[in-house]
Amino acid sequence: MVYINAISYYFPEKSLSNKEIIEDYIKYCPEQTRVDISEEDIIKQCGIVKRYASEIEETAKDIGNKSALKLFEEWGIDKSKIDYLIFISDALDYKGPTTACVMQNDLGLSENCAAIDVLHGCTGYIYGLSLAKALITSGQCENVLIITADTPSKVVHPADIDLRAIFSDAGASTLVSNRNIEGFLNWEIGNFIFGTDGKGEKNLFVERSATKDAADITWLKQHEHIPGGLRRGRMLMNSPQIFLFALRKVPILINQVLEKNELAFENIDYFVLHQANGQMLEFIRKKLKIPQEKFIINIAEVGNTVSATIPIALKEMVDNKKVNHKQKLLLGGFGIGYSWGGTIIKINN
Repeated sequence: MVYINAISYYFPEKSLSNKEIIEDYIKYCPEQTRVDISEEDIIKQCGIVKRYASEIEETAKDIGNKSALKLFEEWGIDKSKIDYLIFISDALDYKGPTTACVMQNDLGLSENCAAIDVLHGCTGYIYGLSLAKALITSGQCENVLIITADTPSKVVHPADIDLRAIFSDAGASTLVSNRNIEGFLNWEIGNFIFGTDGKGEKNLFVERSATKDAADITWLKQHEHIPGGLRRGRMLMNSPQIFLFALRKVPILINQVLEKNELAFENIDYFVLHQANGQMLEFIRKKLKIPQEKFIINIAEVGNTVSATIPIALKEMVDNKKVNHKQKLLLGGFGIGYSWGGTIIKINN
């Protein structure tokens, strides 16, 4: 068996209210393209009232490190026992070296610890769990630390208020191992389903962010008046297409996960999906006729934290005493790529 033993998360100190992002929108959006928008409009469109933003020079690695240090302290974890580190992010520090290698030193992990980066977004946590389970099941290691962290605020133009309203910076760390540990979560990880459709490439991407059409002097000067200068690129999203993708694929994903794990819809106590957008999640819930009490939506005070949304939601469920003995949780990630994936978590303790 392979288990999720512990989860912790970290938010940057700075948070942004709907009022504050509207003020920035008015400041940075040209008057001729500006539209009237209220705090209530934002809540109606995405169900979010607060999101987090890292400091300009604070990276996803820094946030991920802080979530890991919190995990070690909160759960009393002996970090010398960790033998594999998986860092999942869309915002790596370098093209090389591997950011996870730097994190190994930052966190004081053993030199016998493997360290890899997984460049992934909304489905990243599901991929991390599947890789950890495969590594442990194959006997290559015993204790895997998964760190998911992202800083989407750095690639969103303040005039793109639809994106600014949704995305949030955060990090989450998860310990996965081959054994039950007294006093820990000890949730059994089930079987996985994955899907990919690369035709969705340009419906959600960050332009001028890497080796293809890299940022040049003209680009940098064009955005030098914006905090951070969009030096890491600019996120673009075709919202209607992303919405349709989610409504089309997520119900199929959920049914496939249930079939792969030989479970019925009624066997699931909670559905914990990637927290992409409050309105989108509610559409999915209604389409699948999932009772509200079984469907987790925690996006209002957190925002869309990319690959960290699912572990943050899970830890909040633990803190709020929502999880109990013998429950089954269905986890599902979906988004940028297009990509999607899911699994079942069994609570046996």
